Amino acid sequence: MKTQDIYANNTLTILLEGQIDSSNALQAEKDIYAAIENKIFSQLYIDCANLTYITSAGLRILLGTFKKYPSMEVINVSTEVYEILEMTGFTQILHVHRALRKISVEGCPIVGEGFTATVYRIAPDTIVKVFKGKRSMADIQTEIDAAKKAFIYGIPTAISFDIVKVEDRYGVVFEMLDCKSLRDLIVENPEYFEQYKKMYADLSYQIVHTDASDSDLAECKGPLLEKFRNLSTVLSKEKYDKLVTMIKNIKDTGTLTHGDFHIKNILVQNGEPVLIDMDAVSIGNPIFELEGIYLSSKAYGIAEPNNCKEFFGVEQSVMDELYDALVRRYFENKTEAEMQVIFDKIKLLGTAHLAYQTIRYKKDVNGRLEKALATLNELLDRYDDLNLFD
Repeated sequence: MKTQDIYANNTLTILLEGQIDSSNALQAEKDIYAAIENKIFSQLYIDCANLTYITSAGLRILLGTFKKYPSMEVINVSTEVYEILEMTGFTQILHVHRALRKISVEGCPIVGEGFTATVYRIAPDTIVKVFKGKRSMADIQTEIDAAKKAFIYGIPTAISFDIVKVEDRYGVVFEMLDCKSLRDLIVENPEYFEQYKKMYADLSYQIVHTDASDSDLAECKGPLLEKFRNLSTVLSKEKYDKLVTMIKNIKDTGTLTHGDFHIKNILVQNGEPVLIDMDAVSIGNPIFELEGIYLSSKAYGIAEPNNCKEFFGVEQSVMDELYDALVRRYFENKTEAEMQVIFDKIKLLGTAHLAYQTIRYKKDVNGRLEKALATLNELLDRYDDLNLFD
């Protein structure tokens, strides 16, 4: 019997290997509690991927650990070990997850892509969203739950039916019929661009006009303010304080925001749009959704003119037209002067986000930070609030 622990991002994972029986149960218990000792965590996983057998002595250890740490989940359980847990009733007591099915995406076409994941077609009617980098099971489950909540509110989202492993990454499987990303359709069928532009704008409008104030989804404002603490090092105290005050004074509407709304995160199935990337779904004023759309579709162009072409595979002019149509869909009865103020305020918040991203990920390409700060300071001089709606 061997144990190993992995501690990161407020999550502790203890890996069990071999078998636990009466001959080594006492030592296994000592090893588990030694791994837990002096660590602060919100989630505890007992990873049984390499556990081949467990007796009642081992089960008592799991139960005792669960009683002390109710966040504990038993994951990657083999069929053999799961049968023992099920037969003894422990699957009704503990949070137990079978070992994940392993699949390959080698040679599979990409049908969508976001900053956090890539979506592959693995069968004519099946796609898998593969997360980039390390993601915890808790994070993935949170996204799945958020997608279900958004679906209940009437937002067209893809609902998953399986979590899998793709090499060392997690993936979520969705069953679809025939779908392509909105980005692919725009590239392949330019003659229908006006139709796709309307679809894009209408879907965004639907999301941010959905009242989810009675949900338990996270809100946008707090996390954004926390991120923007980094800007205190690059803005004057006066400008930083003003920005923080403006954000704090944004009216809380309790409406949905997607958080990563762009043409590669929208699949079109039977002529209807379906959202696939739901890890940032939350509630808050529509400006938080709009600034995120500005960030991904326009802001990076301040220092990287080819950004849209490289990431989205379309010219910046296409993204400009999509963005303009989307914002105008929100504000159909405004004058051009009023629209300019609206565009500026979204740009202000989106540019602040660009500055944060540049600092956070240490990617100051072509003087991006300096250019972003020049724009941000100019807009902070011009406006005293971020109100878009009457």
